[in-house]
Amino acid sequence: MQGALLLRGKSILITRSAHQAGELVRLVEEHGGIPVVFPTIEIRMPESWEGCDHALDSLYMYDGLIFTSVNGVEYFFRRLGEQRHDTNELRQKSVCVVGERTRHAVEKAGLTVTAMPERFTSADLSAKLRTEDLHGKTFLFPRGNLGKDILADNLRILGASVDSIIVYRTVRPEDANVGALRSRLQSHGIDVMTFASPSAFQNFLLVFSKEELQGYCENASIAVIGPVTARLVEECGFHVDIMPQTSTSESLVDAIAEHLKKSSTHE
Repeated sequence: MQGALLLRGKSILITRSAHQAGELVRLVEEHGGIPVVFPTIEIRMPESWEGCDHALDSLYMYDGLIFTSVNGVEYFFRRLGEQRHDTNELRQKSVCVVGERTRHAVEKAGLTVTAMPERFTSADLSAKLRTEDLHGKTFLFPRGNLGKDILADNLRILGASVDSIIVYRTVRPEDANVGALRSRLQSHGIDVMTFASPSAFQNFLLVFSKEELQGYCENASIAVIGPVTARLVEECGFHVDIMPQTSTSESLVDAIAEHLKKSSTHE
């Protein structure tokens, strides 16, 4: 249990939404670390289901579905059931996903994934689909309110039609205990700060100023789950210390353990 020794006594800040932090909390604890949960995002229903409901009533029009997040899967299928539609209406359609966790969510919902890139980014999904003939194909893309339409734009360039529908919103929590975390950061009580999405980091900067975070980074490392979040962190003027090759919670914890191992050998 080398990993347990590496994380023992280390405090890991987890900024995922409260209902999605459990897996990362468990992994940190299994490796001997101390998880400190401070959600900077909260997932809610969209303000209106009109666009989604219209698409659900027109499912026969679509050749395929695109999912780039677990939230997109969960909220889409929840609404599918609420509107008394059946998963069988989707079984003959192609299903494209980004990420291992997204694939698992789709399979749990009863569908088979037909396309998933080796690297878990929307750009890599676009590249994978570039080898197929997409002319005349129509895709439904359930997504969040903060997601960019770059993937949809790329598929349109390849000849496909893409309908993006908002099935969930990412917002900032209202009841965060900022004072307790600030005290902990100021006293060097956090070893690694983790961010699993660009919005998690952006909302963190709404709570703590850029100058504050720069000071905290002298004693705490920044870990991100993938290149999209890394790009945002760097654009904000910060250095990413830890990023796993695969965008999963397991890989993130392993990368944190490896980073702490290297840090300890240089002390």
